[in-house]
Amino acid sequence: MIGILINNPLTRAVTRVCLSFSSFISRLMSHFKFKALINDPSGSGNSCHWSTQIKYGHNITLGKHVAIGPGCTLGAKSPISIGSYVRISKGVTLETGGLDLSTQPPYKHYSKPIVIEDGAWIGSNAIVLGGITIGKNAIVGAGAVVTKDVPSDSILVGASNRILSKPSNNRSEASQES
Repeated sequence: MIGILINNPLTRAVTRVCLSFSSFISRLMSHFKFKALINDPSGSGNSCHWSTQIKYGHNITLGKHVAIGPGCTLGAKSPISIGSYVRISKGVTLETGGLDLSTQPPYKHYSKPIVIEDGAWIGSNAIVLGGITIGKNAIVGAGAVVTKDVPSDSILVGASNRILSKPSNNRSEASQES
């Protein structure tokens, strides 16, 4: 009986309609949440998945055409500035706050701003810590833990923050480590 119901064209059509409606509602709620928590200029073309966790949204500023994927965390105890045409892939964490481990427990909290310049792309599950600037058109690879600044037009991969390439004046593909 279940097999007949599952293979019924009417059941499939109703299921597709329900999924489409659910997707529409999800996108609508995502839009409202984003607009309520972040000061985003109207008509800017920005998008943020509804599952993104936003802490201290009033400290987040965005350029135009920013896309923030699902499952991200934006912890903005200090300001987070995101330029135009920035892509933040799924599962990325931008966290300005941390603990001062040089003191005795209970550890004191501190926070430092994060700046992501125009055209940058941050790959899935990357972590960007406070006090970091990601340069214009820079790429942060998936899973990277960013603990120091990323120069413009460079590619950073891995937890060791090894810069794979930084173009010279003649745009060569020479590798450079820092």
